[in-house]
Amino acid sequence: MPSTVTDRSHVSAQMHGNINQERVNRALDLLRHGLAPFVARELRMKDKVVPPNRLHRLAEDSNLKERPIDDWDVLALLKLMEATWDSVFRNILGRIERSLVAELREWRNRWAHQVRFSSADAERALDSAERLLAAINAPQASELAKLRDELRATWQTKRSGVNRTKHLFEPGDAGKPDDIVRAIRADRHQSWRNLRKAVRALLDLPHEPFGTANVAASSKSAVRAMQRATGVSLDRLLEILDSA
Repeated sequence: MPSTVTDRSHVSAQMHGNINQERVNRALDLLRHGLAPFVARELRMKDKVVPPNRLHRLAEDSNLKERPIDDWDVLALLKLMEATWDSVFRNILGRIERSLVAELREWRNRWAHQVRFSSADAERALDSAERLLAAINAPQASELAKLRDELRATWQTKRSGVNRTKHLFEPGDAGKPDDIVRAIRADRHQSWRNLRKAVRALLDLPHEPFGTANVAASSKSAVRAMQRATGVSLDRLLEILDSA
């Protein structure tokens, strides 16, 4: 059974990683739409400083060389900003924005190589993209801020749930598993019936329907908190719940 729990934890981590990957993908898309008109406009104003033929040489992707800058992808736009920073963007943006351009290029490369994003990494990537767009007054900045705040709220809610369980029972507490289970049930306002269904669901056993997805999620979250606090297997936890 321990190996099954470990496998499920791995699947859960992968699921969150995939969700964060989608968030970063959305952030990069918003970043591209916000940067493209700004970069194109500033370079048009500096066409004598940065001739069009030089711009096209900077495009490493041959498919971009014949396309207007407005249509370049986000990586090409970030590279272009770095390559022309001293001649174009240094007088418009500051050193903080310069560091954001380099950082966002790295986040984009991690996303392209399918590196799993933790919630902390995803939040940092979204925050940096929002800061750069806000610096150029791009309208997409507000949408990115909303996306970042939603992630932050979800992450903090998850962390607060873990911390609440830690405050109830610290490692080394001498409480019996039965007492710990009762205390967490009361703290999470869960019914015994839903907790039993949650354990059965996590064990892939037949169970009655929960009614709603929110009830299922909160019940399973409480069960995982019980496991962390007691250290018992799901099978043993089901025994405790059945006897309650």
